[in-house]
Amino acid sequence: MKKHITMEGFEGNIANHIEGYPVIIQIFKNNEAVNFAQTNVAQDGDYEYKFRVLNSDNVTYTKIYEGDYSIKIFKVVYLNQENLV
Repeated sequence: MKKHITMEGFEGNIANHIEGYPVIIQIFKNNEAVNFAQTNVAQDGDYEYKFRVLNSDNVTYTKIYEGDYSIKIFKVVYLNQENLV
């Protein structure tokens, strides 16, 4: 039985990213977290994340994500230690 996996994804660019630290991705449906992930950031600040959206076993197709989702992207922020109280 051959399985087929369909992937989707998104990409973006982070300004002033800290080299060596990934972005953190949170995917929500109806304000409920359904997926958390990390992906590396290129030197120019670009990132890309791909995830499986459809499974197929040549007979049955199963949708993994269906409907509307919110995506939040977080980056590491460098804090100047001198400004901390």
